[in-house]
Amino acid sequence: MKQRNSWFVAVALGTFCFFLSAPKAHAARHKKSKHKAQAEQQSSAETQSSGSEDNTYVNVGKLGVGPSWDSTLVPLSTESGESIQMGTLDGRYWVNRRFGFDGGYGFGMLQTSPKSESLISFRAEGMFAIKESKHNIFYADVELMPFFTTGSGAGTSLINFQGGVGLEHAVQEISNLSIYTEWEPVSFASYSPGGGAASNTSFGFLGSVMNFTMGLRYYF
Repeated sequence: MKQRNSWFVAVALGTFCFFLSAPKAHAARHKKSKHKAQAEQQSSAETQSSGSEDNTYVNVGKLGVGPSWDSTLVPLSTESGESIQMGTLDGRYWVNRRFGFDGGYGFGMLQTSPKSESLISFRAEGMFAIKESKHNIFYADVELMPFFTTGSGAGTSLINFQGGVGLEHAVQEISNLSIYTEWEPVSFASYSPGGGAASNTSFGFLGSVMNFTMGLRYYF
């Protein structure tokens, strides 16, 4: 009889202890699960942040300098346009991942014989990023280029405003060195021949004005 009572007391105490420990175990499992979920969320956020940083173009926030070469068709007469080959020394700066600017000074040559006038030229360009990766940035650009003819004595001048798209590539082995090319199919040009002659203006889209630019930039 005593042994039977002892078994009964042991079973009762065990059941009582089980019901006491069950809420604590459930709370501990819930707390552990909550901490695990928070750790996973933090890890995911860090991974996304790291991926975003990896896609930032390597030369954002740096100043780059180098030469550029432009081939431009402009209305230097009322009959037809003339091709200008122009070289400039420029500076380029990407302010952030979305916006940058480029500008410089140079000279050009008229490509229609027998003319031998040379051109003093300037470039001022705004760039708006469309897509980027660590070593490439694809962007839209708008560019203002004033020209002044030397050697003619007539005070001729030209203002060319154009826009298009460009691609800049940072060389992987030397990421500070970049090459770029731009295509500007939209153009508006105003030519003033001087000497009291009337100015000539022209608007170009695709077929009538096809302008290209390419160059190098070394970033510091």
